Amino acid sequence: MELSKNILDGISIAGDISKISDNIYSRLLAEICEVAVGKLVRQGRDCQFKSLAEKTAYSSLLCFLLEAAKHDADPMSLSSVLEECRMDSSRISVFQNKFQENKDKIQSQLSRIGRSFGHVIDMKWRQDYVIKSSNCEKVCELNYIISLKTWNPLTNSTDDVTFTCSMEQLQLKRLLTGGRICVSSRAGKKKQNAEVELVQNLQNSNGI
Repeated sequence: MELSKNILDGISIAGDISKISDNIYSRLLAEICEVAVGKLVRQGRDCQFKSLAEKTAYSSLLCFLLEAAKHDADPMSLSSVLEECRMDSSRISVFQNKFQENKDKIQSQLSRIGRSFGHVIDMKWRQDYVIKSSNCEKVCELNYIISLKTWNPLTNSTDDVTFTCSMEQLQLKRLLTGGRICVSSRAGKKKQNAEVELVQNLQNSNGI
């Protein structure tokens, strides 16, 4: 976990009792945890942190909280960073407790950022023999129509993905070196290994 000098300086400000009182520090942590777990901040609400020191501490603690959740930091890692920033033990303990209380929710919120591929839970395929192309040239080759059913664990929804490809595009040799894929159950059970039935069937049909 790497933090910039500006972030570390801001954390040092958050640990300085002459700049950030214990009351403000507690309110800072409560506020950044709400933001980190995705709770909406009411529009039009006056900002409760007015001074430059408070705003700097707010942004730095929020960045540190998100980075710690991203790397699944343990209490010792948190303590090491905060001690380096000269934060006293009582404030370190408060931060650690807040982090542990909200870590799972923060990680869940972070996982929603961006787009990832769903888990393949079912697969179907069929052959399509192409005799001629659109310009009437003779082709005589096999294409494969692949239908995959995927599951998104975040939304608990399924989606169908269908595509057509040639034997070469399937890259059979690369698949055969692995020999197995993971198929996830929709119920969230343990992943189990399944033979790549598609590859084997295509292999048999083409005499490879």
